[in-house]
Amino acid sequence: MLFYRISYQDTNSIPAEERLSICLWFLATGDSYRTIAGSFRAGISTVSMLIPDVVAAIWDCLVEEFMAVPGAEEWRGVATPLKSKFKDGAVESVF
Repeated sequence: MLFYRISYQDTNSIPAEERLSICLWFLATGDSYRTIAGSFRAGISTVSMLIPDVVAAIWDCLVEEFMAVPGAEEWRGVATPLKSKFKDGAVESVF
C-alpha cells in the first residue's frame, strides 16, 4: 500500500524505493535537506517536497494499525485520577 502511495508514473520522477530511502534517512539522522540532497544526488527543493509527502503516506498507512484512538470510557479512566489532583485549576498535591 505504501509503495503505491509514494510512486509516480512520471518517467522523470524518483523511484518509490529511493523516495522511501531519502525519507527514512532524514528521519533516522535529522540531516539537513541540503546534506540529504547532496548524498542522494537530488535537488534541495525535491527533497523538501518529498519528505513531507512520504511521511504523510507512512502515517496514513500505519495509523489505523498502530495508533488506536481511545474511546470515551478510556478517556474518563485517564481523567478521573487527574481531576482529584486539580482543584479550581491548581494542583492540589503532586506527591
